[in-house]
Amino acid sequence: MKTVVYEDFTDLELNEFPYDRGHTALGEYHYIKQEGTYANWYDPICLHQWRSLDGSWLVTSDGKKRYMEQNRGHQSKGAFENVFCCLVHRQKLYADFTLEFDLRLFEVKNYCGVALNYLTSRVYDFIGIRKNEIVFYHRNEETFTEYAKKEFLLDDLKTYHFILCVSNQIKIYVDSVLIFEENFMFQEGLGFGLVAKSACRYSDVVVQMTEKNYQKHILLEQKKKERLLEKKKAYPALKCIHKIDLKNFGSGRQLRIRMVDGKPIFLIAQHQKRMIRDSFARLSCLTCFDYEGNVLWQKGEANSSEDNTLISCDLPFQIADINGDGKFEVIYSMDFMVYICDLLTGNILKEMPTPIIEGDPNVLNEPYYRLNVDAIRVADFEGLGYKGDFILKDRYQNVWAYNKKLELMWRYHHKNTGHFPYIADFDQDGKDEMFVGYDLIDHDGTMLFSLPMHSDHTDEIIYARLKQNEPKRLILASGNEGMNIVSLDGTIYKHNEIGHAQRISVAKYLKDEEGLQIMATAFWGSDGILCIYDSEGRLLKQKEVPFNGNLISPVNYDGTHILALLNASLEGGLIDGDLDSVVFFPEDGHPTLSAEVFDIDGDGIDEILCFDSKEMWIYKAQQHTEPTPYIKYTDDGFSNYRGEFLLPKEYDVD
Repeated sequence: MKTVVYEDFTDLELNEFPYDRGHTALGEYHYIKQEGTYANWYDPICLHQWRSLDGSWLVTSDGKKRYMEQNRGHQSKGAFENVFCCLVHRQKLYADFTLEFDLRLFEVKNYCGVALNYLTSRVYDFIGIRKNEIVFYHRNEETFTEYAKKEFLLDDLKTYHFILCVSNQIKIYVDSVLIFEENFMFQEGLGFGLVAKSACRYSDVVVQMTEKNYQKHILLEQKKKERLLEKKKAYPALKCIHKIDLKNFGSGRQLRIRMVDGKPIFLIAQHQKRMIRDSFARLSCLTCFDYEGNVLWQKGEANSSEDNTLISCDLPFQIADINGDGKFEVIYSMDFMVYICDLLTGNILKEMPTPIIEGDPNVLNEPYYRLNVDAIRVADFEGLGYKGDFILKDRYQNVWAYNKKLELMWRYHHKNTGHFPYIADFDQDGKDEMFVGYDLIDHDGTMLFSLPMHSDHTDEIIYARLKQNEPKRLILASGNEGMNIVSLDGTIYKHNEIGHAQRISVAKYLKDEEGLQIMATAFWGSDGILCIYDSEGRLLKQKEVPFNGNLISPVNYDGTHILALLNASLEGGLIDGDLDSVVFFPEDGHPTLSAEVFDIDGDGIDEILCFDSKEMWIYKAQQHTEPTPYIKYTDDGFSNYRGEFLLPKEYDVD
């Protein structure tokens, strides 16, 4: 027998397996790798319900042997009831194998065991035990299909030795006793992992193959590598074309960009957290700078510490021609005031206080007398012909709409607002409407429809035509409500479970597929899941990557290929419509925390901006052809919670 995997955990620190100690949302759109030793494993589970709790996995020892302990027990509930702690091995298996491991349960109410045919933390086959039984089932999202179950009298003081013989049948032995022998569909190229919902202890995890199967495994593994290498040859490499020193005013992903006289002007924001984590941050410094890094103006005092630069929300500032004079202004909120200033000089043109919220029955748990603005977006609710109106939003409860005279026009309060409303002229009457949370609101504040969804909130929204000669529809990443396609009459056209749907994008990712494709990610409870759907919302493919910060922003890469940016790390890079990694960033010391896609030279080919609190590096494909024009998300509505799209012009005709 050939040993493919031998894990006695001696190559890991005698410590908790690396995890986000704050259980934060930073990894939704920042690439953050926690310090520590990973060896051949990764943990794909993050959950806000675990705040103030320790990590899921702990490496321990009795002086003779190392163990991997599930260190959390069962600490998930509600929509996350079916979140199991997972520790996934990076080795994929391409031929029949035998998996052996030892397992002892420290708490016996819930299942502990292993996953086979592991695709994601929500799709796998599972073998495990608890107090009175051993079970073999298949998980597909929230559906659990039982293959076999048997009574099993468990002794909590005993360590059990499992042997799983995997082929077109599976034989499951516990302490040399055959428990199950079942038909099985082993899927080549998938993996395995430790999966547990109770405190338990694993040791001596071993995967072996016969000589014949090992040779098959090596051959298929090599063929996959060669296929990917061949794919990569079609794409020119990324090249750094420019660097900007951000001095002390850099930040996380809080960036706005506009083109002025053919050159980019950048606006970046820092913050200070107040009251409750990220909920009521103060915009503390706003810096406007040019392509050479020259500071044009600055509001507030810069401080590039982590506390002032890393946050898991939007900050309230946008660049737009809010005066309709052909020049750009900045609208921002700082210290309970809203300001409109000239983009190039910072000179204040208009200002107003934010609304008084003390005593307002529709504002709950806000700690201030006036509104601490969560997000700003410009609009044209009046039919001005330009974005002269704007909205202010609090955290998940209300939206206030103001006209160009800074007068309140109307107020929204109904369902959870989510992070960033989508504003567009949906009915082509010359006035904007607003889709917020689960509701479509007319230009005068009248509700047009409300979706029958009530939990969680919508993180990202796209309004696009997915097939020519079909109507535009709303595409929503709505957290625990999944990924949904919604018609403009309020009908749910397609619903997909994905876990906590976090990000979406739409583009022509697959040339041979009809129409456009939707890409989506999950985060809370199941990080790293990537899905791609066809123009009808049918799942084409999914996979799991062992890292966070997956933006899935569409990139007009070289005039020929449309790719999706995951992140700027060495393991992230850009993927194609098959979800294969085809372009990687060079190992040159560039920033990896944040990334943005923007055509900063106006030639139709996208650049990728990689930045952190200290510097910005700008990358571009080394070679490119004459690009096809595309419609992108409007530059007056930047947000960390907007669904990105790259639409061929023929798809945007109304």
